[in-house]
Amino acid sequence: MTKNSTTELIQQVVDHVVNDDKAVLADWGDQRDQWVQMGGDLLKGIDKVISSDLRITKDDGTIGTYPAFRVQHNNACGYYKGGIRFSTGVNQSEVKTLAMLMTLKNALHDLPYGGGKGGVHINPRHHSKREIKEVSKAFVRMLQNDIGPYRDIPAPDVGTGEETMDWMTEEYKLLHPNKPFINTFTGKSLANGGAQGRSESTGIGTFLSYYYLVEAVISGSLSVNDMHTKTKDKVKAIAEKDNVIVAVQGFGNLSRAAAIEAANCGKKHTVIAVSDSRATIYNQDGLDVEALAPFKEKNDRLPNEDELKELGLVGEVLDPNAVLTLDCDVLILGAIEDQITKDNMKDIKADILVEGANGPLTGEADEYLEAQGKVIIPDVLANAGGVTVSYLEWVQGFNNEAKSEDENLKDMSDRMRNVSYRVYNAYFSSESNVTMRFLCYKLAFLRVIDLMKRSGKIV
Repeated sequence: MTKNSTTELIQQVVDHVVNDDKAVLADWGDQRDQWVQMGGDLLKGIDKVISSDLRITKDDGTIGTYPAFRVQHNNACGYYKGGIRFSTGVNQSEVKTLAMLMTLKNALHDLPYGGGKGGVHINPRHHSKREIKEVSKAFVRMLQNDIGPYRDIPAPDVGTGEETMDWMTEEYKLLHPNKPFINTFTGKSLANGGAQGRSESTGIGTFLSYYYLVEAVISGSLSVNDMHTKTKDKVKAIAEKDNVIVAVQGFGNLSRAAAIEAANCGKKHTVIAVSDSRATIYNQDGLDVEALAPFKEKNDRLPNEDELKELGLVGEVLDPNAVLTLDCDVLILGAIEDQITKDNMKDIKADILVEGANGPLTGEADEYLEAQGKVIIPDVLANAGGVTVSYLEWVQGFNNEAKSEDENLKDMSDRMRNVSYRVYNAYFSSESNVTMRFLCYKLAFLRVIDLMKRSGKIV
C-alpha cells in the first residue's frame, strides 16, 4: 500500500472515531474530537528523515553510489523500531510508508516501540560480500547519531540478515567506544547476542495469525454481528475441511517458515506451491517444503525441473506470478509490496489472504477483494512475529539471559494469540461494515493517541 492509501485509511479511522464511535475516549470531555483530530494529524506526519548517498570503492576500483534513507515516524509508544532493507525498490516514499506501518504494528501489538524504517537502493545480488559490507558500514556512519539502544533500534528486512546486522553492530561499536552497543540492532547472529528463533519468527507468526482466526471461529467464543455472519461461515467452512489447500508466495526466511509451519501444524494443510522471483514450484498433491528448503538456502533460488528430479521431488515449474492465482483456500503473501493489483485481482481464488509481506495488496485490490467477500488478514497484524522476537532479543541484551528457541517462540505465539483474538473479536462484533485492516488501524491509533495525550503531545 502507498503512503497516500495508508494516510487516507488513518483519516478514515479518525473520522470514524469522531463521528461514529463516541463511546471511545468519552472521558476526554469536550475537547475529545479536537484531540482525536490532532492525534491523527500527528500520526500522518513524520518525525525525522535521514538521507544521504552512500559511496564506496567497488572491487573494480570504481566508485559506487547508493541512495540511503532512515525514517523515524513516531515515538509516542517508545523508541523507533523497524527494519533495514537493501533493495532496488527502496526510495524515500516507500520507507516513509513502511515506517508509518511500523508505528501502527508496534502499537497494535503493545510493544514499547514507535515506528522506523530504513533502506539502501541497491541490488545485493550484483555486489560482492565485501561491497555489501562496506555499504552496511557506510549506512551506520550515516546514522551514527540517530540510532542507539535507547533511540532507534534497526533490524533485518528484505535483502539483509544476521550477517548484515553483525557488521552494523561492529561499526556502531567502533564509532561509540565505551558506550552500550549490543542492543542497537536486533536480528543479529546467536554468537553476537541474537535471539533463538528470530529468523523464522516472522513466518511462523504469519501462519499463526491465520490459524488463530480459524481457532477463534471454531471455538464459538466470538460475538458475531449479523453483517459478519457470511465471513464467519466462510472461515468455518475452511476450518472444517479435511485438508486445507495453501499456496505461499515467496520462499525466503518468512515464507519458508510459514510454509513449514503450515505443513507441520496439527490440522491437515497441504502446501501446493511456493515461489521466488524466478519461478513457482507447484504440485496439486502437495510439496515437500522441508526438502526444498536446503536447496533454496544453498543456491538462493528454487530448483528447475531437472533439479527437482535429482532431489527426488515432484513438481511443475511455473511463472513466478502463477502462485497468486492458483486454486487454494489460503494464500500467504510473503514476498514484497504491490503483488496483487488491478491487473490480477479478479483472478485471485483464495478465500483467505494473509499478508506476511508489507503492503502486498494495492489499495484498489484491497477494496475489490474485500467487496468479493475475501478475508484479508492485514500485515500490521500478521507479520509482527519478527518484531516481537526482536523485542525479546532487545530485552535479552540488557539482562544477558538468553532464552531457548522454544521459549522465545512460545512467548511470541502467546502474544500473537492475544492480539489476534482481540482483533477478531472487534472485527466480528463490529456493527459497522469495516475491514479487518481498518480495525487494526483503529486499535493501534487509539493506543498511540492515548500515549500522545498522556505525554503532553496533544494538549
